[in-house]
Amino acid sequence: MEFFNAVISTFTRGGLVMWPIAIFSLYGFILIIERWQSYKQQESSLLSVITSMTSMEGEKIISDGYHGNASIRNIVQVVAATENSQNSEQVEKVRNVFRQEQAFVEKRLNTISVIATLLPMLGLLGTVVGMISAFDAIALHGTGNPNLMAEGISQALITTEVGLLASIPMFYLHNEIAEKADKIVRQLDEFTTHLLHKKEVRD
Repeated sequence: MEFFNAVISTFTRGGLVMWPIAIFSLYGFILIIERWQSYKQQESSLLSVITSMTSMEGEKIISDGYHGNASIRNIVQVVAATENSQNSEQVEKVRNVFRQEQAFVEKRLNTISVIATLLPMLGLLGTVVGMISAFDAIALHGTGNPNLMAEGISQALITTEVGLLASIPMFYLHNEIAEKADKIVRQLDEFTTHLLHKKEVRD
């Protein structure tokens, strides 16, 4: 209870700028959790496919479909649909689908990065607002009442601190999930290349 009261008190003392900091922080961490869960599921299904490819023919991979992974399913479907096309035409169509799936895997990563960059700037905005408040207090009441000055300075320091405390872990987690996304894209590329190679060998 004391901790909750301390958080409320800090939030209140931080002023209006605390609201956008809190909203963007919450949204950013929700995106991180969503991406982390999505990548965890995709990694599991992709690992199963990559492992199976060493002992399975391309025809069986296509017939199985791997419906547990949407990206794999879409790539398999376009490979099957272009089975009778010229090799260059098939490669172009498959690569277009691969690029779409890559964009799907990497979506929201830029948003998280922007939020992590924005948070310290919002903290800096709060600092400016707090310092303006402190100087306004000095202009109106002079330096005889330090409590009025302390209120503005406290607001300035709180927003800076909170902005940094939110952005630092968000930057770190963004890098972690970006690495997971890169790994998934490489595995999808390996899978796609394997299917196309199987067709070349068969032709």
